[in-house]
Amino acid sequence: AALLKAGLPLFQSLDIMLERQRDPLFRASLVSVREKVKSGVALSDAFRQEGDLYPVMFAASLVAGERSGNLDTVLRRYAAHLRLNQSLRKKAISASVYPIVLLVMMVLLLGVMLVWVIPGFRSFYEGLQVELPMATRGLLALASAIRDNLLWIVPGLAALVAGGFYWVRREGSAVILDRLLLRLPYFGGLVRMYATSQLMRALSTLLAGGLPLLNALEVASQSIGNRAMAEGVGAATARIREGASLTAALESTGQLDALPLEMIKVGEQTGALGDMLDAVAEFYDEELATRTATLLSLVEPAL
Repeated sequence: AALLKAGLPLFQSLDIMLERQRDPLFRASLVSVREKVKSGVALSDAFRQEGDLYPVMFAASLVAGERSGNLDTVLRRYAAHLRLNQSLRKKAISASVYPIVLLVMMVLLLGVMLVWVIPGFRSFYEGLQVELPMATRGLLALASAIRDNLLWIVPGLAALVAGGFYWVRREGSAVILDRLLLRLPYFGGLVRMYATSQLMRALSTLLAGGLPLLNALEVASQSIGNRAMAEGVGAATARIREGASLTAALESTGQLDALPLEMIKVGEQTGALGDMLDAVAEFYDEELATRTATLLSLVEPAL
């Protein structure tokens, strides 16, 4: 974006980007893109032909920039979109590190207690010649059962994890899993908020870049992290083709809450759809940050 804004030709801009590029995969991809552009292929098509190395939304933004003649402006807007998404992701990761470490250490410590420490007390208690409380007898029986069957439990757990990974990688399983996530109490609301924020911000970026509503919705649906919600929003494009408004199309999916739908409706009626989409994304980002902070403040002492 900076090189194009400075007036450099596209091919020369790609050459300058390649001079200091150290990542071997990215460098090889840029070389391929440069050669395709040199042979007359459009920049958006050149990046699209690189497959899954780049997001679908990136190629769509390039198409919008090429059509409008404002490629540098569209690229800057897409970069801002990326920065916001990365900022949200970093906040979520940094906030969840401490509770995850606590949970992992707690599980490891519990495993050590049940397998090695508690069974060692069995002979000590038997020497007392007294009847132990029900809770103590139950805990000793559980620890002894785990220790005696450890050679079966460990392979069984490993097989269960491997089976879970295999199931998740099957076609359609990820959508089922994400649909279940949306139905979780409290957590499902957080997941829906984040997915809605992703959709609103992506749609606003693409529309501001000059992409038609139908194409923008198709691409924006693919930028949603929750695949069940992405599938529902992607299916709404059929309603747009039939002439329905964006509000009616998204409402038919049953995936969005009332607030974003009302804001989108206002945006369509006033001609300020982009501003309304950004407003929904910002509101949900703030609400998500507040709810996550509240949740984590409760999780830490509970653990």
